[in-house]
Amino acid sequence: MGILNWLGNLLGGGQAQPELACPSGLASSIGAPDLKEIEEKKMSTTSSAQAYHNNLVGPVMRAGDLAMAVIEAAKIDNPGKEVFVDDKRAYIRIHTDHEMVLHRATIEDELGRPFKMNDLEVDLSSFAGQIESGDNSIRFYFAKKM
Repeated sequence: MGILNWLGNLLGGGQAQPELACPSGLASSIGAPDLKEIEEKKMSTTSSAQAYHNNLVGPVMRAGDLAMAVIEAAKIDNPGKEVFVDDKRAYIRIHTDHEMVLHRATIEDELGRPFKMNDLEVDLSSFAGQIESGDNSIRFYFAKKM
């Protein structure tokens, strides 16, 4: 419906629904924002806010085989703790409350090949908390609770 028809219906007393006036006629093809995108943005913001307030610690890694091995190692090496995984396609945030320990042997088992702990730094984009690393393990933690 064009703007002139809409005005005519409005002045004539008819019940018309207003539309965007678009000379190319593209207004009808422009859809409402994708609700899934809005929900993903909302969840992403909530996750970041929760990480700060809940004292969540752990690595932020480039997506790939090593990240998948670290996720499984985090579950094995931190029994009784819930491991949160926030997959952002290009990177993956892996975290748990207050402390996370990752052992070299567990990562090797999950990768199926030898692994040096300093090789983790190549795919480690960032991390939450404080970090303590050694030849056989790495620990993410908070010294004080917020």
